[in-house]
Amino acid sequence: MPSPPSSKIHLLTPPEPGKKAASRTYIIYFLTGNPGLVEYYRTFLTHLYGLLSRDTASSRDVEFQVYGRSFSGFEMNTSDIKTMKWRKQPPYGLQDQIRHAEEDVVEVVEEAKEQGARDVRVVLVGHSVGSYISLEIIRRLRAHGMAGEDFDTKIVGAVGLFPTVVDIARSESGMKASPFLKNSNFATFASILVSFLTCFLPVSLIAMLVAKFMDFPEDAAHTTASFVKSPFGIQQALHMARDEMFQIDTDIWDEDIWGATTPSQHPHPRPLLRFLFARQDHWVADSTRDALISSRGRYQGAVEEVGGMGESWKPVMEIDEREGWPHGFCIRHGVPVAEKAAGYVKDIVGQDLQK
Repeated sequence: MPSPPSSKIHLLTPPEPGKKAASRTYIIYFLTGNPGLVEYYRTFLTHLYGLLSRDTASSRDVEFQVYGRSFSGFEMNTSDIKTMKWRKQPPYGLQDQIRHAEEDVVEVVEEAKEQGARDVRVVLVGHSVGSYISLEIIRRLRAHGMAGEDFDTKIVGAVGLFPTVVDIARSESGMKASPFLKNSNFATFASILVSFLTCFLPVSLIAMLVAKFMDFPEDAAHTTASFVKSPFGIQQALHMARDEMFQIDTDIWDEDIWGATTPSQHPHPRPLLRFLFARQDHWVADSTRDALISSRGRYQGAVEEVGGMGESWKPVMEIDEREGWPHGFCIRHGVPVAEKAAGYVKDIVGQDLQK
């Protein structure tokens, strides 16, 4: 019987006695979509780590770590939920998740340094709402830096995969979900109903039904079944989705996030941003995507940049016109999307190494 899904995935090469530590460590910190179970992304994260580490296996100049955790409230066991640390019980809202993730990024960097890493830098990779949270983490940490509170956590870049960073309620799925999520009691009612319907069903049977009716592969089916049976999963997902509908609307970030021709006044350079949009995405309206690219980004096609000449400071925003990867890529397309994400990360790291 498969073990319960893990709430954390941390991929790194253990230190070897007598071997000199790398001069620079890049932590690829991954933020999931909703539902926020990191186990859905194990194939993606494992392949991403392999691609990044392959190029640095014989070098001690740079090393990579890949880290991801489930969002708060999606843990499989009540005992794993950090109620004392977060000072409240689930469900957690979008702002809670941003604060928890921000604190976790800082802690992961501190732990790496305690274990011997020297110069530690972070590249955030977010999927869906994880992309929104990534931008918010950057904004908040840079605000702390300007206030003199934290110069140690250096985020050099962020990658948004199928990002929902503005106007999620205008998407196809957003318009369908919003009427239900407007009711503040819907998350509680739905979680009680699902719990009642599945209380006598074992995880193995639910996984079999998910695999059959949703055509999920075995690993994703088991993760979904465990999510259904988790103590707060359904309520947490819907509670967070409600916040997404009403908080992810207008563009709330300034030039210190999106970039500008003028130098930043912050002690750290502005992070480099890369975004990958689907050609068709039921959580991102075409008009929303196109407006964001027009106002904030530069489109990068398969061969050369189009319309962004002389504006290399702008975030690269690419549309997947060829592969047809879905919004929920982690179910079946973890490997090819990891290859795409690895290219973005290598580009960010390569430019950071030149600074």
